[in-house]
Amino acid sequence: MKETVYNDFYLGAGCDVVIVAGCGISNCGGQDSQHDGIHRFFLEEGAKMRYVEKHYGEGDGRGKRILNPVTELHLQKGSYAELEMVQIRGVDSTERVTTAELAEGAKLVVAERLMTHGSQSAVSVYKVDLNGADSSADVVSRSVARDESYQKFDALITGNAPCHGHSECDAIIMDRARVLAVPQLDAADVDAALIHEAAIGKIAGEQLIKLMTLGLTEAEAEEQIINGFLK
Repeated sequence: MKETVYNDFYLGAGCDVVIVAGCGISNCGGQDSQHDGIHRFFLEEGAKMRYVEKHYGEGDGRGKRILNPVTELHLQKGSYAELEMVQIRGVDSTERVTTAELAEGAKLVVAERLMTHGSQSAVSVYKVDLNGADSSADVVSRSVARDESYQKFDALITGNAPCHGHSECDAIIMDRARVLAVPQLDAADVDAALIHEAAIGKIAGEQLIKLMTLGLTEAEAEEQIINGFLK
């Protein structure tokens, strides 16, 4: 089964909406199952939107569970978009591509939470163009990579006007996993203030010891730390 869905959202001036997308995929067979989505958002002046996208995979088949979402945002003057992107377990392969262009005074906030395990692969690509004066973007990813899984965070923020941009990747790496962070900044205006941060590391031993002194096993302590990190 392979499918692609298309959704276009047009938000009128001054409106305030919440949109929730639940993308689930189940595979109990021997062939791959793939669900892709292309979602476009057009926010007019002063519009506000909160978009929640949650991915989930299940099934005991040998076939892969594949999700490839594309999110495209067009923010007009003074509009605001907040994105919550969540993928915790179950998806074998995903490539998430998010692009945004912001006009004067527009603001974009992205919070990504991701966990991979087994031999899963997850790639997150963000391309944000800050085209208007006083536009701003804050893109933050928190992820946990376990077993032999692979993650890549690739974020490019381009400042074409006096603006503020920030991207951050915080990842916990475990077992034999691999995490690649590629934060990029492109300043095309002398008053473009752009910052990026990236941190990849293992769970601190003192954190485990502290929880284990409270009666938790090492595995339980790890789960508590991960759950708190991904909240």
